[in-house]
Amino acid sequence: MQQARQPGIQPDRHVTWRLLRVHRLIKEKRYPNTRTLSEELECSRRTAERYIEKLRDWLAAEIAYDPVKRGYYYVGGAPEFPPLRLTEGEAVAIFLAEKLLRQCRGTPYEREVCGALLKLTALLPDEVTVDARDMVDWITFDVEPLRGDEARIARVFADLDRARAERRTVWMEYYTASRDAHTQREIDPYGLHLYDGVWYVIGHCHLRGQVLIFALDRIGEYRITDKTFTVPGDFSLREYLSCSFRIERGEPREVVIRFAPEQARYIRGKRWHPTQELKEQDDGSLILRMRVGGLGEVKRWVLQYGAGAEVLAPPDLRQMVADEATRLAARYRDAASGPP
Repeated sequence: MQQARQPGIQPDRHVTWRLLRVHRLIKEKRYPNTRTLSEELECSRRTAERYIEKLRDWLAAEIAYDPVKRGYYYVGGAPEFPPLRLTEGEAVAIFLAEKLLRQCRGTPYEREVCGALLKLTALLPDEVTVDARDMVDWITFDVEPLRGDEARIARVFADLDRARAERRTVWMEYYTASRDAHTQREIDPYGLHLYDGVWYVIGHCHLRGQVLIFALDRIGEYRITDKTFTVPGDFSLREYLSCSFRIERGEPREVVIRFAPEQARYIRGKRWHPTQELKEQDDGSLILRMRVGGLGEVKRWVLQYGAGAEVLAPPDLRQMVADEATRLAARYRDAASGPP
């Protein structure tokens, strides 16, 4: 007769999925032993033996070893594995994580993410009353798809990540869209960064003699060389990217923008850059100050607010926006005066 399971005696959550795996192997009468479990769970045979002991104690079940089949089995039938109880919020969090982590598609991390989510799914109890099928109808995400061919991006990503880990220089052909030019160069990959559906590699460019950003989908032929490199001790990927407004690099400049009252309500509700400062005006408008590089990105961002945004500084950014607005107005005037 099986003993009643003692309340409160539960394993740590980080080993629960392993105990569930052991339980299922025994329940399915596959007669696992310490050798097969050590291979299955990627642990030592002694650790596998401890999992058997922990499972026996936690389930208060009689687990015996069959010398003929050389494996463990439940005496008197397999007990029910207790559910891992999640709050409704935790269940929703897992669902949202699965949706958001779709950005890992096309990279080597996709398999690891899927594996982690499968382990979590295996532990979900029936008692959780959150209907994921229903959530599909009322929770949606407008996540940018990966730019470029996913299969090729995955291969380039994996090779660059390996080169980064092994500190090996990469030779590549690269297409620069802004100049419509193809070049050959060597880079020392320091890190990888995803932004707006595009994977980038950040590294020292031997051709330009500085750290630059390269889009993976614009890399043509490439190969990992036998040359090695050392990442400078004072280099920080986070600090390097913090100077950008989004992804474009440039000398940090103080940018000042006034937003009209009808646009200010949208601007004040979000943090656009770590250095930003907001100052409310008496007429309901808002002045945003931040120190960023990559004024081209700032120009394109300001233009989306139309007449509701005005660049106050720096002067060259103000001129860039004015020139673009002039060209835009001319194009629409030409279109209006043309044939119907």
